[in-house]
Parts: sequence; structure tokens; C-alpha cells
Amino acid sequence: MKMRYLTPMLVILTFLLSCTTLWGSDDKEITVKLTVPDTTWTVSIDEIRKVGSELWVISSVSQNPDIMGAQVISTVQASVKVEVPDLPVKYFITGKTWGWENTEPYTFITDLKQIENDMRSGECLYPTAQRSTDPQSVLNKTWQWVSTITPVEKIAVANPERYTIILTDEGKLQARFDCNRGGGEFKISPGKLSFGPPISTRMACPEDSLDGFFMRDLQRVVSFFVENGMLYLELPYDSGTMKFRPEG
Repeated sequence: MKMRYLTPMLVILTFLLSCTTLWGSDDKEITVKLTVPDTTWTVSIDEIRKVGSELWVISSVSQNPDIMGAQVISTVQASVKVEVPDLPVKYFITGKTWGWENTEPYTFITDLKQIENDMRSGECLYPTAQRSTDPQSVLNKTWQWVSTITPVEKIAVANPERYTIILTDEGKLQARFDCNRGGGEFKISPGKLSFGPPISTRMACPEDSLDGFFMRDLQRVVSFFVENGMLYLELPYDSGTMKFRPEG
């Protein structure tokens, strides 16, 4: 009689063990809520990683200087829904520039390099899209400059449509440098990209124009990748990254 129930019990036990991994992960809403000096600030969740026995949520705050916000302490938040294991969550925030202490249980850091080694040892759970270094993912599209981030500065572009590039099959660059138009030549191979000296018209642009920064950094580009539909151009020696969005 005992042998009769042995096989069904083994089947049930095997099924339960096989489902352990599935039950260990579930869709969860990860939210970062933060007190900021005024309404010109925003927060975004950039990465979620499993590091050891913890979930690390990496977020950044930034300020839009073109917005006139009320000078009153405000609250901003960002949320993502992602499948993650049920582990303790640790929050990291970059980009804070105000002097007073926040009461939120977050770790504020000045640079991701402070946790870079631990981050690399972990598993990226968000975003999940893979990078592409295929030149065909870049060519014959209009890309609008969104920002440039270096170890010492962040340039946020208020009007990306005023700074664009198109890389044609023939190796020609078509560019808009704010109020000027121009172009040049480029060389591209999987993951690698470089531009020759650009040629541009010489109209005087507004005082707030970023045309000089845009033209300068394009000439320094050494590599590229596409991730989550965005184009990233890397500057040499980890000195910065230019970010572009597709037009439309």
C-alpha cells in the first residue's frame, strides 16, 4: 500500500522544486519617492540590479533650468513594474546638489564609480533590452541630441530637434548645429564610429546655443551602441557619453 503512493508523491515533490524559481520572482512595482527643493527637479529609475542578496535600485535626479518652478519644497517620484526576486531593496540616488539632508532611506552618491565594481558583479534586471552595435541600426535615421554626460558635467539639451545627425550609407554626415547646417564624413564598423572635421554654415546662433559643444564632442566620438531605441556615442578614455533619441 505504501509503494502505491510513492510515485505520485515523488511527482508532486519534483513539481514543487521546479517551481521554486518561478515563485521566487514576481512582477513588482518599484517606486522611488524623493523630496526636492522645487518643482524643476525630476527623478528617474535608471537601473535595477541583483547584487548578492539585495536588489539595488539606481536612480538619478536632474533639474531642468528652462522651467520656472515655484521655490517650494516638492515631492517627485518614478515607478517601474519589473519581474524581480523577493529580496531586500537598497536605493542609490545620483545628481543631488542641494545641501540639506533628505529623510528618505536612500544612499546619495556623487558618482556611480563609487559602486561600479559591485554593480558589475550583479545581474541587471532592468532595463532588459540588449545593446546593438550593428551599424544598420544607426544608418539613415535622424537622431536628436538629448544630453552629454561626462565625469565633470552634464549637458541637458532643452531642444533636441535643433541638434541632429543623419549617417548615410555613403559615409556622409548630415547635421544640424542649432541655426546652422553642415556635414562631413564618418567611418563606422560594429561598435566603432568616428567623424571627420565637420563643415558648417556660419550664422550667429542665440546666446544659449549649444552648437559649439555639439560640434566639439562629435569630433571626439570613438564608439557607439543602441539601447532601448536610444543612440549612445562614446567619447575616448571614458570621458563622456552623448545620448540621442530618434526623430518622431
